[in-house]
Amino acid sequence: MPATTGPARGPGDAFAAGCRSLGPRLMRDLGLTDLQAAGLLGNLGHESGGFRQLQEVAPSVAGSRGGWGLAQWTGPRRVAMEAWCRAQALDPASLDAQYGYLCVELRTTEAAALADLRQAPTLEAATESVCRLFERPGVIALASRIAWARRALAALRERAPPIPESRAGRVRRARNTGDRS
Repeated sequence: MPATTGPARGPGDAFAAGCRSLGPRLMRDLGLTDLQAAGLLGNLGHESGGFRQLQEVAPSVAGSRGGWGLAQWTGPRRVAMEAWCRAQALDPASLDAQYGYLCVELRTTEAAALADLRQAPTLEAATESVCRLFERPGVIALASRIAWARRALAALRERAPPIPESRAGRVRRARNTGDRS
């Protein structure tokens, strides 16, 4: 898929929100570090225009349906993803379906890509590994993929703002500690 030239930013940043949602799951479910998860997410961000374009905009193969989803599954991989979704009674457009199939693929037909990714010691190495072994794109655009990966890592490492303590919480704390502030 032709990628966006520059990652979009702003308060409604779907990519950062998606990374904060998917990143911890990738680390838990696939045994990845934050750098490795960000390398994978950076490739997905590049492929899907920051998680905003499910359908490939201008398929490179004339007459084809083009890529679909976060990973822009194409050809036989798209057919397999859609079949898996039907078997699971999931909507292929849903994030849960795409995440589920991503994990299935990385544990089975793309296991070599996952094994290589798990060995990547840097963000750049992780991003290149996913590009080379999992995505296998016609146009590499590694600089764009790394830029997306850096944004993914920043989103993963962002600290959520503290939740203000409620009045009830302050009262409970005061009762438990004797603090009357």
